[in-house]
Amino acid sequence: MQISSGKAPGSDAIPPEVYKHGGPQLMAELSTLFLEMWRQGQVPQDFEEAAIVYLHKQKVNRQLCDKHRGISLLKIAGKIFAHILLNRLSGHLAQGMLPESQCGFQRHRGTTDMVFAARQLQEKGQEM
Repeated sequence: MQISSGKAPGSDAIPPEVYKHGGPQLMAELSTLFLEMWRQGQVPQDFEEAAIVYLHKQKVNRQLCDKHRGISLLKIAGKIFAHILLNRLSGHLAQGMLPESQCGFQRHRGTTDMVFAARQLQEKGQEM
């Protein structure tokens, strides 16, 4: 996983550079933590929580509410764990473990694909 430098940290205030340059000892500790989370099937709640920060859009009136956008600041350790999970699950899914009809949470597929398929079935049913 590429950890980008200069990104905002989560509520723990640990910047990504700490993880990027933490060395083998930090990676060993994170691995131990992540393996235990995997074994227990539980993720700490603070990995799931985000701090919402509002930013104003450039060159606009700061007084207008619709000229702001929110960003979610997640803890970097939680992002690393989520990326590991994604890689593990993607490997299994690539081996055909899901039926062809499963479109949600799959790369290059989505709910619009299923809405289109449902609409096609509805039209075929009306023709009969």
